Amino acid sequence: MGLFIGHGSVELHIKDRILYVEGSGPWNLEAVKEAGNTFNPLINCLSGEPWAVLVVLHGDPIYVPDAAEHLVQSIKKERKTGRVATAIIVDHSNSPAFAKRHLSDIYEKAGCDYRFFSEEAEASWWLVQKISAAQIS
Repeated sequence: MGLFIGHGSVELHIKDRILYVEGSGPWNLEAVKEAGNTFNPLINCLSGEPWAVLVVLHGDPIYVPDAAEHLVQSIKKERKTGRVATAIIVDHSNSPAFAKRHLSDIYEKAGCDYRFFSEEAEASWWLVQKISAAQIS
């Protein structure tokens, strides 16, 4: 069995208690696993208190089936560490309508509170509200 090269790219940074993820797809399982290796140290920094994710997608916002399932399982684990919500911006992708359907399926399977936005400022504000509400509970 041959090895597959990861397809897709991801850039990450943390601001306040929000993990910002900017990526260009499509993504295969290898790319999702590789991104997970980069995410894990950042998630460990956020773990233990409420935190959130803001995702900005470009290109083809597609996860192949095994990559999508891996992402679902990863999000489920992250929810146990304090991940409370995900804001998603797909307006710059090649197919925003498809992205919304595809990603909705992934986030619903993961049981994650998510919402689509057009503006990063509005998405960040929503996430701050979700984090604040979780800190009060």
